[in-house]
Amino acid sequence: MDDRKAMELAATQHSLITLDQARDLGLSRRQIQHRLNEDVLARVHKGVYRYTSAPETREQHLLAACLAVGSHSAASHRSASAVHGLWLVPADLIEISLGRSQSPKLQGVRMHRLGDLNERWTLRVNGVPITTPARTLVDLGAVLPLGSVGRALDRAIGRNLTTLAEVRAAMNAVARQGRAGVGVIRRLLAERRNDPRGTILEMRMATLLRRHALPTPVPQHTVLDGRGQFVGCVDLAYPEMKYAIEVDGYEFHTALREFRHDRVRQNDLVDLGWTVHRFTWNDVDQLSPRVADRVRRRHLELLGTLEHARGA
Repeated sequence: MDDRKAMELAATQHSLITLDQARDLGLSRRQIQHRLNEDVLARVHKGVYRYTSAPETREQHLLAACLAVGSHSAASHRSASAVHGLWLVPADLIEISLGRSQSPKLQGVRMHRLGDLNERWTLRVNGVPITTPARTLVDLGAVLPLGSVGRALDRAIGRNLTTLAEVRAAMNAVARQGRAGVGVIRRLLAERRNDPRGTILEMRMATLLRRHALPTPVPQHTVLDGRGQFVGCVDLAYPEMKYAIEVDGYEFHTALREFRHDRVRQNDLVDLGWTVHRFTWNDVDQLSPRVADRVRRRHLELLGTLEHARGA
């Protein structure tokens, strides 16, 4: 039999095919077994096979687990956080959620049986069903400590993957007495209810600068012109030396109006004698030494200029 159609289907599923799919395409059990014997196919889980010509990946293992369980399943918890870029986990950690009525046994897969997993809380990323960022953050409280979930939450907000309102809605929708993870995310949301972006940015930049022995700037500093008129509010500032630090989250690159507004405001600040440095959220979030080095050099230059002016 020509395997072309089976391989075309597998190419859309990270080189995976299920027993039912193969049989629908005309492959008999004997033909499937022959391909297993010839090392063309390899068994991943009961009823799920992969073509050995393709490399194994995290996404392949996640999808294989979901295919083995059935349609009512999704990669979740730490595995979902890794796919969303919120947390690093070992590549062999495969974690999925499934309905309470499902009870398969999959080797090497950590499974969470939930009664509230539905389409509202799932999406597809590169062909793999996965819990949404908001739902993932709620679930993470059941498997990671408070500090780690807080870091993942801050990263998700900073990268514009979700909002505090969406996370709160997910928490409220699934909360019930004894539900693992809800207490963790509830506490974290309470801490961030005022100004999430400013609070998150302040914490990450303060950590970065502290690690490099630099003074902490003033967050959310308001700049006025010589007549006391409002010019703008900068993310972080060393007001005495007129040095502003702005951080661009991913969302700021998608809105032309905001892009233009930021540039006009930056020009106004420069006209008033301010130095403005812009960094990406990712640089700050990853505690990039490049950011600290540039801030240090400029801080020292401006400090020297300020001290010279005072001595003149």
